[in-house]
Amino acid sequence: MIFVTGGTGLVGSHLLYRLTKEGNKVRVLCRDTSSKESVRKIFQFYSDNAESYYQNIEWFEGDLHDYFSLLDALNDVEQVYHCAAMVSFKPSDSKEMFSNNVDGTANLVNACIEMGTARFCFVSSIATLGDSPNGSPIDESTFWQNDDNHSVYSQSKFSSEMEVWRGTKEGLNAVIINPSVIIGPVELNRSTGQLFETIMKGTPFYTIGSTGFVDVRDVVEAMIKVCNSDVVNERFIVNGENIAYKDFFTMGAKEFNAKPPRFRAGRILTGIAWRLERLKYYILRVEPRFTKETARTSQHKSIYSNEKLQKLYPINYIPIEESIKNAARYIKA
Repeated sequence: MIFVTGGTGLVGSHLLYRLTKEGNKVRVLCRDTSSKESVRKIFQFYSDNAESYYQNIEWFEGDLHDYFSLLDALNDVEQVYHCAAMVSFKPSDSKEMFSNNVDGTANLVNACIEMGTARFCFVSSIATLGDSPNGSPIDESTFWQNDDNHSVYSQSKFSSEMEVWRGTKEGLNAVIINPSVIIGPVELNRSTGQLFETIMKGTPFYTIGSTGFVDVRDVVEAMIKVCNSDVVNERFIVNGENIAYKDFFTMGAKEFNAKPPRFRAGRILTGIAWRLERLKYYILRVEPRFTKETARTSQHKSIYSNEKLQKLYPINYIPIEESIKNAARYIKA
């Protein structure tokens, strides 16, 4: 039996599709408020046999904060894919995000150790990696620096990773996946769906920054390959392409028939923008769409290396332009 958390999210739903399509029985942790329909939509998007695959899912109602429900959920489980995470850059979500991401991961790690689960795969993020001071590619050995430049989300994912590494010292057999920005079919109000929402509205401005992007199907491919391997207690960056934000938004605008960005926004303009967003939050309690952290990131050029994974378990990465087209087809439908 395979156990999955975060099954209704972007990565989780695609992982469920791949696992069930291959005939695996999968138990999925869910809350009573979880949107299972989003999983069915993803299945139907990719296959005419969606319902037959969907029947391989066993929904287990529980919560990462309920340790004893996790023990029940892990009964007869050999592999765990921990995809659940709260992603937010809103100031009001900070406490809840730390509780969900860090405490929830700690509970699951402890439960897996107690139940003797054979394999644990944790979906982390490139946000937990450090920065390269000389502009060279960032790899798995580039350590995270604890400073004020990290978002609360980044801090919560780093602390979550620490719980997994702590677990490996106590007998947990784990691997960690660090995907770059994940692109795929998703609802507009969730994760990278907000990027597509911005593109559809048409933004006239671009920044000079760049980062890594990867197709969600490639992330799932990497997860399954690594989890089924003999590798233990290692981490792997999963990155398809390093792309400038301007180029990404231009490709997106083409698919949604929107206006591409034309004017460069420098540090002064983005600095004004995030301060105005914060002021609006304090006065009107409107959650900011642009923060100090995202302003800094938008001006930063980051290059990520996928060499470690490619040497061990090569992946024929899907071009990001095709990833955007795939996501656009889903959103338009």
